[in-house]
This record gives sequence, structure tokens and C-alpha cells, in this order.
Amino acid sequence: MIKLLLGTFCSIFLLVGSAVIYYWRDIQFAPSALDLWSYLIVIPLILSLILLSPYLISRAYQANQKRKAQQQRSEQQNTADYPSENAVKSDGVQWLHLNIFSSFTFNALGENKSIIEQLKNFKSPELDYDLTNGYGLPVLSYRIAALDEMLENQQNEQDDEEEQGRLQRIKALIQYQLEQQTEILWQIAEHLKQSAFFYDNELAYQYRMHPAWIDPVDHTGQEEDRPVQVEQVSRLNRLNIHVLLADNLVHVWNESSNNKKLLNFAESLGIISQQIHIEHHFLSHETGYQDWLNLLQHVATQSHEISLIINVDSEIDQEFLDEKTWLSDHYLAAEFSSSWCLTAQNQEINHIDALRTLKVALNVSDLSTCFHQVVPHHSQHIQQEQPFVLILDDPTEIKMIKKTNQVFAPTLIEMHHFLFTQPCFGHTQQLAKIFGFMLGMHLPEDLTAMIYSLDQASTHAFFQARIEENPSA
Repeated sequence: MIKLLLGTFCSIFLLVGSAVIYYWRDIQFAPSALDLWSYLIVIPLILSLILLSPYLISRAYQANQKRKAQQQRSEQQNTADYPSENAVKSDGVQWLHLNIFSSFTFNALGENKSIIEQLKNFKSPELDYDLTNGYGLPVLSYRIAALDEMLENQQNEQDDEEEQGRLQRIKALIQYQLEQQTEILWQIAEHLKQSAFFYDNELAYQYRMHPAWIDPVDHTGQEEDRPVQVEQVSRLNRLNIHVLLADNLVHVWNESSNNKKLLNFAESLGIISQQIHIEHHFLSHETGYQDWLNLLQHVATQSHEISLIINVDSEIDQEFLDEKTWLSDHYLAAEFSSSWCLTAQNQEINHIDALRTLKVALNVSDLSTCFHQVVPHHSQHIQQEQPFVLILDDPTEIKMIKKTNQVFAPTLIEMHHFLFTQPCFGHTQQLAKIFGFMLGMHLPEDLTAMIYSLDQASTHAFFQARIEENPSA
């Protein structure tokens, strides 16, 4: 957008300036400073604004509409009264319980558990020879090198030209997360089909007609006309796909195109479109963490549904970096993606056991009470040396460190139990805390992992192995 404004202004400046200078030369006019300012700056600026006004009005209208839609979704999540047994209040504390069935994280430090190990060793950003600053010199970045290889393979396989730069990388990261979730999505497709056969005749007919479930011939070469075997399963009505993106993509992201790709992927696994709901969320750095907690609260209330959450961002793009370096010469770009399959506490999925249970405590005034309640053998956690608490805030802010220490002091959890996620995202921070939260699934399984951010100082999250689950919490 900045390039468009500058390009339009420069073009009109050259045209108006040339005409005015030639005219002044013909009439031998000696312009004053005011004349130069008026004719060479003010008039081209006014003409540029007039010429671009339809475009600017259109962009403003679209931004306003999307902002209203996002605000309406947030208000619905905040104010809706959902009848659920997954949100339990005890001593003023509200508990959310969710089952996590799969989790994948991917960034410049590696994948899943390897990211945790790299965070412990603090891996620094690397010199990026494809990105340069205003002086043409390479800059540091957290680029995913493996993603470049994926994009090269995609370009070799595709004849048509795809979008380049940031959008291309984000789409590739979304596709990567879908591929990582393929196995569990196939199991979900099987469960949705069996649920439809048992509970919904209309949807059962749609599944019988779906190409993925039609076996055209049997072993004798004759047409298959046997009835489908129906098994009683726990009811499952819908797969929800939530795509979390940075709010600075709101004007350039093509939702309909991405919806089509997600729908085609899900249908290729055998899920009919009637049981797929896709929603995009454009989150900001200021309110993104609260919106994330609202989304978890919403999922915890959805009975007979399962959700796939995909969190993706990339700022590895020269054009985007050029805009950012106007404000900061040392802008550090990064890219990452993460995904979860999760449900409300009581929802079961055939042939799949939940990896961990997520417990989120809201409105906590005394952390020690929650900690002792969720972690019965808390003394063992405190005595061991490896970190089990992910802190999502900036560790260079002294005030943040002091406040965090005050919060955890009653539990006897110390600094060496903390692991800070913020440094590995550079300045790409809109969705960084959500990625850090999802990364908590890959902390050591023998420990109850914790997540904390001062953005929501009274909220604490706990990841527990299923065998440790304490119903009284």
C-alpha cells in the first residue's frame, strides 16, 4: 500500500512538475518559495489523494467490515451462555477441560520436542542472504530452511504460477500442518461416518454416495452392493477448522480460496462438506492471547464436535521487511506453524486416545491452591531441575520478571523451572504466544507442564497426562 501511494505521488509529481516548470520558463516567471511548495508539493498531493480516494475508501470499508465481524465473534464467545459441564467453578476459579489428540509445531528451531531442546540452549537467528536491509546487506532471521525445499518441490510439480513471498510461505505451512494431521483426520472421518450411519439417516446417505467410501467392485469383479456395517460410536456431528492468522493479513488473505483448499483436503479423506465448518481468525499482538483463550473456552463447550486449530505466521518476505525497516533498522523476522486436534473433555474418538488433558484455570487469585490441586506430587516437580513452565512474555523486561516471580513464589517454583519462548520469534509476535502455548504439549510427558503470560495474569494452563487426570479439579 505504501508503495502504491508513493508511486502515484511520484508519477503525478513528475507530470505536474514538468508542466509547471515548462510553463514558468515560457512566461519567464520567477517562482517564490510559496509557489514552489504549492505547485510542486501541495497540488500533486491533492491530485494523488483524489485519484486514490476510491481505492482508499474501499480498503477502509473492507477493514471496517472485517473488524466488526471479528469483534462480533469475540463478543459471542465472551457473552454466550453455553450449557457445558466442561467449565467448572470452584472457589471463584473457572476450569476449562479439553482433550488434546494430536499436536505438531514447526519453526526455525525444528519440530516438536527438538524446539524445546533448542530453547534450552538458546539458538540465535541465522544470516538470511535472501533478505536485505536498506543498505542491501543480509539480515538475521528465523527462516525455516526446510520450507524453502518444500516450496521448490511444489514449484517443480505445478505449471501455473502461485503467489510468491509471504502468502506462499503461509499457505505452504498450512498445507504442512494438514499433512501432519492426516492420520488423525482419517480416523475422525471414519468416526464421523459411523456416527452418521448410527444417528443421522440423511448424512448416512451422503456418506454412501461419497467417492472416498465407495468400493466399486468386490474380489469377483462384480459391483459392490452390500450394506455398510454400522457400529455404535459416541456421537460426533462436525469437524471445526480454525485458521489463526496475523491481523496484518486481513486485507490480502483470500478466505474463499483457502476455504476451498481446506474443504477439498477434508473431503479427500472422506469427510462430507455438511460436517465441516471453517473459520478464519485475524489476531493482533495486543488481544491475540485473550482471543486464543476465548477460542479454547468455546471449544470446551462444544459437545459432539472436534476442532482442528492451525496457527500460522511468516514474515520472511522482502517487500514486507522493507515496510518494517522504515521503523526499525534491526527488524528480526520469523515464521512458524502449529496445529492441534482437540475436543471438549467428554468427547471420545474411536481408536484414538488423547495425548494429554489441558486444564485452564481462569480467575485465579492464589496459584498455590491450583498448583497443589492439579499436581498432587508437586514436591517432585519442584525438586527436579528441568524446566516445566513455559513463560510466553519477553524475558528482557525486568518488571515482567519481577511480577512473574511474585506469582510463582507461593508454589516454590523458581527461575530455573522457567523456559521463555519469546526470543525465538524475533519481532514476529502477533501469534507468538499462541505458538508458545501450543508448544507446551511437547514438554516432558512425565511432568505436568504449565503455561503462563502476564497478558492474562489470573489465567494458568496445565498439561496433564491422561493417567494423571484428577476429576475433582
